[in-house]
Amino acid sequence: MAKQILIGIEKKKLSEIAHYLMIYFPYNEEMCSYTDAWMGELYENKYPLVAKGAWSGIVDMKTHKLLNWKPEYGDLYLQAKICDSGTYFLLDKDKKAICKIVDYVPNGLIPESDDCGDYIRLRINSDGTIENWPENPDYSDFIEGSEYVERIDTDIEEEPILDTKVDFTYSQLMAKLLRLPKFLQLEIGKALVANASEGFEEDE
Repeated sequence: MAKQILIGIEKKKLSEIAHYLMIYFPYNEEMCSYTDAWMGELYENKYPLVAKGAWSGIVDMKTHKLLNWKPEYGDLYLQAKICDSGTYFLLDKDKKAICKIVDYVPNGLIPESDDCGDYIRLRINSDGTIENWPENPDYSDFIEGSEYVERIDTDIEEEPILDTKVDFTYSQLMAKLLRLPKFLQLEIGKALVANASEGFEEDE
């Protein structure tokens, strides 16, 4: 796990210095979901704050609001199983990175606190307010075991959806394919069926 914190930042000051939190993780439709107020799953090709297979959001630590949430998204509940594939930055008032975690979810800060670093669960209002954001956030995950650096590495290593240069087992390939938007899965399925039908006709 990669953890970094700027030299000179002390634990007792981190709650005062950190104004924003940036969250980034791969959005896998089999492991992540948006549901409406009735807890009905939303089957759409596009999901709020998801682009190129990744979810990213910036939370104002003082107001508990997602800055890039739009009112037209409405009230939604986000549940995502992240495990060790997320990246999290604490930012100061000028939105400069002061801490970084690459690995498990810092659930002392991001709901829910009993998820052992595997899940993110956010109840988001239409104005971007996260209802279940902790009133007394715990920043210890960003401090314990962190490397003190003069500059935070802000690069995010993106996991490719498909990499044709690598040999996959069937399960690995299916896991990659299921990360694609549903409309692309349908198109790939149609193409595979068409190719299989052509091969069957040739055999006859």
